[in-house]
Amino acid sequence: MKNILKTVFLCSMAILMNSCLDYDELRENPNDPVNVSPSLLFTRAVPKPRSSFLDSYSFAQYHIRNNSDGNPIDYQFGSGGFNYGTLRDLAKMVEQAEASDNHVYVILAKFLKAYYYVDMSRDMGDVPLTEAMQGADNPQPKYDTQKSVYLQALNWLDEANEELGAFINDNPTYVLEGDFYYFGNLSQWQKAINSYTLRVLVSLSKKSNDSELNVQGRFANIVNTPSKYPLMTSIFDNMQVEHQDKDGYRSPYNPDNAAYAADIVLVSTYIDLLKDNEDPRLMIVADPTPNALAANPDEEAVKANFSSYVGADISVSTAENAVKRVNGDISFPNQERYNNYVGQPAVLLSYFEQELNIAEAANRGWISSNATNHYNNGVAASMEFYGVEESKISDYLNTKAPYVSGALGLTRIHEQMYIAFAENSGWESFFLTRRTGVPTYKFSSENNVAKIPVRWAYPVAEQSDNSVNYSAALISQFGSEVDDRDQIIWILQD
Repeated sequence: MKNILKTVFLCSMAILMNSCLDYDELRENPNDPVNVSPSLLFTRAVPKPRSSFLDSYSFAQYHIRNNSDGNPIDYQFGSGGFNYGTLRDLAKMVEQAEASDNHVYVILAKFLKAYYYVDMSRDMGDVPLTEAMQGADNPQPKYDTQKSVYLQALNWLDEANEELGAFINDNPTYVLEGDFYYFGNLSQWQKAINSYTLRVLVSLSKKSNDSELNVQGRFANIVNTPSKYPLMTSIFDNMQVEHQDKDGYRSPYNPDNAAYAADIVLVSTYIDLLKDNEDPRLMIVADPTPNALAANPDEEAVKANFSSYVGADISVSTAENAVKRVNGDISFPNQERYNNYVGQPAVLLSYFEQELNIAEAANRGWISSNATNHYNNGVAASMEFYGVEESKISDYLNTKAPYVSGALGLTRIHEQMYIAFAENSGWESFFLTRRTGVPTYKFSSENNVAKIPVRWAYPVAEQSDNSVNYSAALISQFGSEVDDRDQIIWILQD
């Protein structure tokens, strides 16, 4: 399922779309190959964000597409997918960069390799790394342990930061070509690399006492050494793409997709969490139920009333939710914010995530930084992303949902991260809940599971193409050759 969903990116990715070609198609003559600019391969290889109201956000229980002919969200995950095609593009990018003396792309390839190996490993567990990418020389690579994959990724990230910092010092006016996130600004790329590293380290919270990984030491080193490890300082450092009202760049939730938009309703898991602390983001992301609006001619009063908003129950039948939707008992996404051609930016990595990750590390005692300050920074940045007024931000942080210490504070951080991830950052929200249990997802037989799935199975082709190593990896990790969504991978083991 996730492998299928990964192909559904921004409709607006025409920004990149020369990169839709296979590498072989970039040749003028297949019998007379020419050099390909590393910037073109970079554009192709950089991970793409997911726009709001794509299916990946349904699995995090923000919205569902509800109509009488559809099915409930099915958590019976099947096979995942490998990223070796993209990693081969990166290898070609490095080759072309070295040939053309474009070393910055060699540096950034380390960040991208870390990203794609972590992406595979957190989905499935152990994956081939050391023996991967050898083609006909080794078509059946052994699997590396998940721990070794993360160690290698963390080392690549550290090298990327250090080498990019040196490159920026030596080339202060350099503009990176092929960059649709920061339009050539290498300083922002360095911040993104370090912010992403904090994401990876927090995802290793269950392994924070592993001396070889040194999660706490690595995290503290980044936070305490800003001259060497610069971090994002505002939402203007977000790794995101803005939609535009032109062909190929529009948000998928728009007036041209009226039938699609008419079926989208918000989910109670998300709506109720906003209502619990009278979160002003609720009025920006949701509309009151049609019945609430019909019952009171004072539209502003209805919008200001938290009880006017009701989410769908993701665990009941599609028919039951469809009846409520048709009867006006469920809230739709805020039409003013979303039902246009621009919507909200598609985010891959954000300042608000970074700050809440630092707040979590402080809460856990990994660093001496003030958890309250970073919690406030993260929540305020998320609210700024939605355009919440400063006075309402202050009131919320001081009276509605202030940071508190201890276990309750950690839960509050995770709740705020879930809210901040709404309809952005791809699968990060799902992985947050998988790791922490926050928020509590709703499940029933309608969803074909009784608990959150914790992994995807390996690609089916591994059973025939790499059967010996595939079987060995399963036995090594899980004690048997069972390959399904319920096997606990190393990163989730206490």
